Amino acid sequence: MYLIDSSVWIEYLRPSGSPKIKAKVRKILESEEAVTCGVVVVEILRGARTEKDFKVLRDSLCSLPAIPVNGEVIDRASRWGFLLDRKGKQVPTTDLIIASCAHKKARLLHADKDFEVIASIGDLDQERLLSA
Repeated sequence: MYLIDSSVWIEYLRPSGSPKIKAKVRKILESEEAVTCGVVVVEILRGARTEKDFKVLRDSLCSLPAIPVNGEVIDRASRWGFLLDRKGKQVPTTDLIIASCAHKKARLLHADKDFEVIASIGDLDQERLLSA
């Protein structure tokens, strides 16, 4: 399973987006290995340009299996944030929650260096895609 971060979805949805990223996401979608979480859905939907785009994106994203944001996810994200802050490494709270959702459930597919920082202190299966 792959939890696709919004950084990858944005590149995938962009008409001029990276062919490499588009091919990787397409392969994951075709093999039905994609999952999502609520934070990623919110991040993508808030960027929709029109009401029609919003509805199409919502229907597409909400058709994917979702990893719930439950107490265990919040506790782990909080712990990781605490540990990183003590090391002087700050990452967005939303990224901590997304990474925590993926923890031991899915490989996190992203284009955001913050997830590599999180992986430095947590057991996170992650893959950073570069646009080139």
